[in-house]
Amino acid sequence: MGSTQKQCKLHVDFDEMLALAKTDPATFEAKRAEYIESFLTSVPTEKQTRLRGLQWQIDQTRQLARTPMASCLAISNMMWDSLHLLGDHQRELVELSSTGQSINTKKLTATSKGTIIRFPAR
Repeated sequence: MGSTQKQCKLHVDFDEMLALAKTDPATFEAKRAEYIESFLTSVPTEKQTRLRGLQWQIDQTRQLARTPMASCLAISNMMWDSLHLLGDHQRELVELSSTGQSINTKKLTATSKGTIIRFPAR
């Protein structure tokens, strides 16, 4: 695979992080970022870009939320959406394998039913 990774050995003490979040939010955020970075650098290089992108989405969701609970719910919904999409793909693969139809044929059949609308050139 040719990946470079280091071992992630940080133990996150929940009680310590909870206390920091309540008493010193800036230190809490710094430690949180440190733990996340430690984890990301421990992952194989070829997976880091995707995980960093996902972490960026999570961070943006946290920033946009009005309250910590709203943030938690929004991130939880992101997870459920991803899980449902994975389930949809799994059901599609089971259907394709049971019918013997190729994935490319199914995609062509599904998309060939649409009408193309021409827009005037500018």
